[in-house]
Amino acid sequence: MQTSRGLVAALILLFASLAAAQDIEVSVDRSELARGETLIFTIRVFDQRQGMQLDLTPLTKNFDVLGTRTSSQIRVVNGVVDAWTDYIVTLFPLNEGELIIPALSINNAITKAITIVVVNEGPRSNQSSEELFLEIEVNKDSVYVQEQLLFTVRLFYTINGIRNPQFTELEMPDTVIQLIGSPNQYEKVIDGVRYGVYEKRYVIFPQRSGSLEIPDILFRGEVTDGSSNFVFRNLNTRRVTAFIEGIDIEIKARPLTTRDSRFWLPVANLSLQEQWSSDLDNLQVGDTLIRTITMVADGLDGAVLPPFSAAEIDGANLYPDPPTIERTFVDGSIVGTRVESTSIVAIDSGIIDIPQISIPWWNIDTDQLEATVVPATRLVIATIEGVVPAEQRVASTANLEELLAPVPVVDQDMIDAQAEAEFIEVDAAWLKYSIMLAFAVVAFSIYKLAIAPNNAEIAAFIRDLKDQLVAKYSPENNERVAFGRLRAGCRGKDLILLRATLIQWCNHFIDERRVHSMEDILQQQQAPELHAPAQQIQSALFSIESGQSDRRGFDARALISLVARLRKQKLRRNQRNRRRQQYALPPLYKTS
Repeated sequence: MQTSRGLVAALILLFASLAAAQDIEVSVDRSELARGETLIFTIRVFDQRQGMQLDLTPLTKNFDVLGTRTSSQIRVVNGVVDAWTDYIVTLFPLNEGELIIPALSINNAITKAITIVVVNEGPRSNQSSEELFLEIEVNKDSVYVQEQLLFTVRLFYTINGIRNPQFTELEMPDTVIQLIGSPNQYEKVIDGVRYGVYEKRYVIFPQRSGSLEIPDILFRGEVTDGSSNFVFRNLNTRRVTAFIEGIDIEIKARPLTTRDSRFWLPVANLSLQEQWSSDLDNLQVGDTLIRTITMVADGLDGAVLPPFSAAEIDGANLYPDPPTIERTFVDGSIVGTRVESTSIVAIDSGIIDIPQISIPWWNIDTDQLEATVVPATRLVIATIEGVVPAEQRVASTANLEELLAPVPVVDQDMIDAQAEAEFIEVDAAWLKYSIMLAFAVVAFSIYKLAIAPNNAEIAAFIRDLKDQLVAKYSPENNERVAFGRLRAGCRGKDLILLRATLIQWCNHFIDERRVHSMEDILQQQQAPELHAPAQQIQSALFSIESGQSDRRGFDARALISLVARLRKQKLRRNQRNRRRQQYALPPLYKTS
């Protein structure tokens, strides 16, 4: 009897899953589109009685999910009621060629996969090319390694009301990339048509020779028709996109003539300027001079300019100040400045030679090696002496014979004997004991008057301080400690502990949401690389046998390597953001 009931239950579940599979349909608005265009992917769920959450994570491999919305409808035909809900997803293809919209698991049903084709039709947008198009520009087709490359991307548009403009993030390996100020906005007339221009300028420093591939630039934004009412603001919006192919830049290696030089400065111009705090004439021993040398390089950041002041000078002591490093942009080109000031104190009389400074640099305009020189300087240092008259007249009423009497001879033995006779030896043992006793009395008085009456308050203060230190270095409040516990969990065999430490670390790392469970890790999109190991941990925990976790199929070493890489990437992003905020310039044009 129980067997038949189980069979009936299994058949019911089977038919229910088949029915659910038939109640979901997927479709796209087109199967072929050009690079830079968007795609509408629709998931239709029939007879839906309650809301549901869709896991769109599988789509992020080949697409950017730009937006989602829902639409519910009910239709009655000959007394038959049909109801369905459409989940409408706007997708942006990330690559060219055949792309697959993967199957999704929804309500115990698996949707079918859909294949689309993305073709490259050159620079284009989903609007008319007269309304919206992109342009990129570089100042050179080839540069030397570590030479600046100026890159500009411009969006031309005649459409009003573009909101939330987003460009492809410019990231390339083995390069240092800096955004020049804030994006510029201005107008330009082309063939009698007035365009609005949204411009972003970058300076790129390639760190390795070879071919540098600047990626394709994609633009995404929203356009409103300007209509609104009291309740809904800017309700009628549509997405606009534009695309332009990237370019390849040749990165040349250092010339052979500079391989042995400790300096490699590929710039358009390099200058050195020397200043002294006072006149170099009439110097004496003990005088202080401040020597300031300013290096200005047209084409490099001040942070990469090398130190150049002398470390030692015979006959003088040097006291260098911390260098002043600056960076500015002139006509879109970076100009770096390094200022070194050194206080020079003469300690010997005579001649002090300050050697010349010679900085070799590569002229990128003439393609030749040059050098900028600060000439050597010679200082003449005089000895400090009192003013002594050449003749001294002595007035006296004494007898001439007494004045001409011989000078008495000083006996050194007599002086030493007198000094020994006047020296009195004192036993100072009692003085040491008196000092020790005084210190003991002072310490006891401090304890009785200050510490003992406030013993409870001091103990409470120490406890609070200890609690603060424990809280600061607890895994709940310290990402580094949480990472250490996760690394220790990966070396162990307890998957339950590993899951807890992974959740704890992700709660520090993920910024877009709070992470309290493995489901939160699977739903976040900031680090989709964590989805696979999280699912593996969940699967391994479900296969627990005899009270021990089964770690088969789970690679803990790969997890800790992935987490370490994510931490390093986030640290670099934060550093870039701090540098951009530190060196950000105000926009050149006012925007409304």
